[in-house]
Amino acid sequence: MKPSNYIMMKRYSILLFTLFALSGCQKFLDVKPKGKSIPTYIKDYEELASNPSYASSCNALLERLSDNIFLTDARISVSLTQNTTKAYQWMPELYINTETDGGWDPMYNNIYNANIIIEDVEKLKDGTEQQRREVLGDAFFNRAFAYWNLVNLYAKDYDANTAATDLGVPLITVADLEAKPTRATVAAVYELILQDLLKAKDQLPDVAKNVYRNNKINALAMLARVYQSMDNYAEAKKYANMTLQLKNSLFDYNLMSFKDPLKPLAGINNRPVDYLNSEMISYKVTGFGSILTNCSISPDFLSVLGTKDLRYVFNFTNLDRLGKPITDPYPLYINADLVYNISVPEMMLISAEAEAREGQIAPAVKFLNDLRKKRFKPADYADLTAATPDDALKLVIDERRRELFGKGLRWFDMRRLDSDSRFRKTYTRANTAVTYKLEAGSNIFVQQIPSKVRLLNPGILPNPR
Repeated sequence: MKPSNYIMMKRYSILLFTLFALSGCQKFLDVKPKGKSIPTYIKDYEELASNPSYASSCNALLERLSDNIFLTDARISVSLTQNTTKAYQWMPELYINTETDGGWDPMYNNIYNANIIIEDVEKLKDGTEQQRREVLGDAFFNRAFAYWNLVNLYAKDYDANTAATDLGVPLITVADLEAKPTRATVAAVYELILQDLLKAKDQLPDVAKNVYRNNKINALAMLARVYQSMDNYAEAKKYANMTLQLKNSLFDYNLMSFKDPLKPLAGINNRPVDYLNSEMISYKVTGFGSILTNCSISPDFLSVLGTKDLRYVFNFTNLDRLGKPITDPYPLYINADLVYNISVPEMMLISAEAEAREGQIAPAVKFLNDLRKKRFKPADYADLTAATPDDALKLVIDERRRELFGKGLRWFDMRRLDSDSRFRKTYTRANTAVTYKLEAGSNIFVQQIPSKVRLLNPGILPNPR
């Protein structure tokens, strides 16, 4: 469910480039803005900062890339050429040169819009200093969020030993449609991300004006996520705990129930509205929420989740809309929407992982149990225990998989765990006709730079295949 029409339909007529398909930057992103006007007043910049695209540009294919889902051969056969199926099959390249990459173009659109604000808002003669600071904070946060998604999809996972030479993504910090940038290093991209988030933290208000605007907690939470992806667990824990000091509410899954227990697809009572969820820190969704329609839970994920967990009960079913047994081999996903919110549970899990990696078993497991008490019926709940730090870490990784399903993070976890010998593995999808494999250390963990982009700017080098 999306926020109210009042917010969704905010006027952007003076900023036509935000309405008319900024599908990437010209020369290397193929953007041709139509009717671009120059923002004049602080209100224009506030509306640009409230652009719904910042929240709705998350990449739906991340869930198809993950090992959490299963597609039958029949469902694969009807969409062999679609990028959604290619993602499931872990193909070397998901898009042909006439297609728009849903992970690349929307993020660079948002970067372009953020750059406009960063370049020009201080030149305004109207508006208060506080208004300008808040709009700038939004722009820095949104640019950092976009670059974090890009570098974690199209570049190698962060490695402190090689980040200074590993190819990242093009860095654009000015609103220049004629630019033809090459790929910056992974280290340079992360440096900008951290700089932007630290600026955002200092400029954003404590309370955002609407779900499309940001606040200080958003920046703290994103810093925790970024530092975790850099394997800097001390800083990740610091910012996750700072976030949890300001927001720590958990939703109790025991409050939900089926409208008709015999027909789970008929609806769920008390399911939190995504943008009003008490656990939400930053509202994020995809533009392709139905991407998991007709997807089943993978047998491997099912073995981790279990059928007593209320996250299974309210997300998967063996029954169709009429209440009859399905013919698919594994339970189908119930929900239509994908909600990629940055959330309180994610912060708890970041802190838990940091504690486990630092050898602190008790606090790591406490975070997990505090969360799990809200995810089981009391009769089905039992505390987790761990004998060693490695045991605790395994519990945390499994809990991330359970809790963050449908949040666009499992693929990123698969990437970063591929460099950890304790978790490195070959992933398989055992379909009847073909067994799809993602080998440990595979180049596929780094998605290909879109061929359309490489054609427009040959200076952007492809990733190895």
